[in-house]
Amino acid sequence: MKICVFGLWHLGSVISACLAKLGHTVVGLDFNKDCITNFQNAKAPVSEPGLNELIHENIQRKNLSFTSEPEIALAKIDVLWVGFDTPVDEKDNADFSLIVKNFEKISKLVPDQTKIIVSSQVPVGFTRYLRNEFQIKYPGKKVYFAYSPENLRLGKSLKTFLEPDRIIIGVNSDEKEKFLPVFTTISDRLEWMSIESAEMTKHAINAFLATSICFANELATLCERVGANANDVERGLKTEERIGPKAYLTPGNAFSGGTLARDVRFLQNIGKKNLLPLYLINSVLESNDFHKTWIQRKCKEILGDLNGKRITVLGLTYKPGTNTLRRSMSVELCEWIKDQGAEVTAFDPAIHELPQDLLAVISLSADLARSVETADCIIVATKWPDFQKIETDIITMMRRKTIIDPNGCMEVLLGNVHTIEYFAVGRSSL
Repeated sequence: MKICVFGLWHLGSVISACLAKLGHTVVGLDFNKDCITNFQNAKAPVSEPGLNELIHENIQRKNLSFTSEPEIALAKIDVLWVGFDTPVDEKDNADFSLIVKNFEKISKLVPDQTKIIVSSQVPVGFTRYLRNEFQIKYPGKKVYFAYSPENLRLGKSLKTFLEPDRIIIGVNSDEKEKFLPVFTTISDRLEWMSIESAEMTKHAINAFLATSICFANELATLCERVGANANDVERGLKTEERIGPKAYLTPGNAFSGGTLARDVRFLQNIGKKNLLPLYLINSVLESNDFHKTWIQRKCKEILGDLNGKRITVLGLTYKPGTNTLRRSMSVELCEWIKDQGAEVTAFDPAIHELPQDLLAVISLSADLARSVETADCIIVATKWPDFQKIETDIITMMRRKTIIDPNGCMEVLLGNVHTIEYFAVGRSSL
């Protein structure tokens, strides 16, 4: 099949490369010409293990190309896959006007009988709106709309697209057969439902994960006060048949980046519009926002006045497996530490250069060992695997041997080192 993937950031780049790998002829379309030039040189805009290699491989096979010209991208296509990453503001409200504006720019070029799949993060009702607007403007064209929520995980996106647990597909019941040829090339585990049910399922999944994280972290703070170990409690929960081993119940950092919070906001907005008191859902972001300050509160509790202290922050990215700094709690932490009068040194295996606005805040080190020299405190802010293998000899270089590690990244490594003050969410000091 010939497929145009429209919108090329993280989501669109993964969809493009994976569909090409599966044997489709894929054209990636984006109006950002610099972005297209990078794609043509097999450079995706977001770090994702194996993605650049997969793009290069399929460009060489001549079944993957990129363009900023919609006339080229949409010529004789079978499927238009909308893959814009929906931006969120500082309060986690999504702005999906970009998708509407860009779709309007190309809609007149969409061929008759095209199957249109929306995978962008949009509120329930959006796909139906897009469909209705298209039908009003182009009554002579017959096209088909589906919503299939993305389920990518940064750092594991190729695997989650190519080997999904299942694929959720929202369609009109009489149009299901139109979409079978494209989705069956990905998986035979297909869950069909209405468009609105599929959109709501996406909101529900992320809101459930967000709620689980908040529950685990609130429970962990109680464990700290009563001498319980939150990891033991987690193990007890996950071995309960009604809960299960994959539940999001690991204590640690609050969630960030907007991915989960965006869907919580969508549900809150639906509740407000319908005058429904969503007591649980409305409390999730409040709980998470409070837990975002766990490290800051722990710093004050242990170190007191931070003025003149030397703090090393390990990990700057929003999560391991990516080079994304946008909405990163680690970056916000560094800014807070600097405001307290402390010196901030940071190391991150994926960050080799800081954006201009952070140069006055963070001293970026290219060497893990040197980054901790003479530090009063190490904060493990992002759970990179590299930090689980750090040599304990490096820790002895610290001026004051204090480690704040909310995710328990170094707990096993430092379990028998009794000269270190070690603090993790849900555990007493070692």
